Amino acid sequence: MRVLQLIDSLHPGGAERVAVNIANALATKINASYLCATREEGLLKASISEAVGYLFLNKTKTLDFKAIRKLNDFINHNNIDIIHAHSTSFFLAVLLKLANKRLKIVWHDHYGDSEFLEKRPFKILKTCSAYFSQIFSVNRALASWAKEHLKCKEVMYVQNFAIQETSKAITKLKGTPGKQIIHLANLRAQKDHMTLLEAFKTVHTQYPNWSLHCVGKDFGDAYASAIHHKIKDLALENHVFVYGSLPRYFSGFKSRHYWRFAFKIRRATHRFIRIWVSRYACSGKRCWRLQTGY
Repeated sequence: MRVLQLIDSLHPGGAERVAVNIANALATKINASYLCATREEGLLKASISEAVGYLFLNKTKTLDFKAIRKLNDFINHNNIDIIHAHSTSFFLAVLLKLANKRLKIVWHDHYGDSEFLEKRPFKILKTCSAYFSQIFSVNRALASWAKEHLKCKEVMYVQNFAIQETSKAITKLKGTPGKQIIHLANLRAQKDHMTLLEAFKTVHTQYPNWSLHCVGKDFGDAYASAIHHKIKDLALENHVFVYGSLPRYFSGFKSRHYWRFAFKIRRATHRFIRIWVSRYACSGKRCWRLQTGY
């Protein structure tokens, strides 16, 4: 078995991390494991095992024929027989299958707004799903939705998982060691940073030595700007720090006295809570999951 993970980018994110985890895990279990980033590379590239074959397409548009030929040649050269397509990369996977009938497609559904599936556009996805051999869904709501709306009926709910890594700490956080709260989430509206900031303001009045550290990609849009304005409005500039995308490893993370907390606020999807708790557990951290908001 020779399997290729297909993902749009390697920027830190849930789907991207899962693609890397699967590629790394399969490297010692099957004949060969590969990963292809189609549009952009990112910080997660450093997490790819040396045992995993890697390709960056630098795809610039939906129908980028040069990139499609490049990936098709890579697949044929390495005798890849399964494409494990994550999120929106299913479209490219189907184009490749039309050129290589022997290929099988496994589609991994990481859709973030699983609480609002009635608003999900899926006409193209439904057509393409006729070419899928298997669908993996990251939560039960997505699995039920796929069975009802898509043409592939081989649907399985597969929990996300974490892999313990041994990279050394390379990022130093601001604030007082041991009194730092980390929130891992890209700066997107569905992550509801505003509620987090309001909650931290309440905490700060009683525990002024604690600090909040928001780690996640800043898209430079109106929502990101609103977060920075909110921090100023709450007079938290010296206690709330926004880092953007960073490597996963933080200075002091391995210390058994150095606790880390991740909070998922309101509309965040259930799947991220599980994978974050798994990551912290792998690092020997104490973890709490609060059954709130859903």
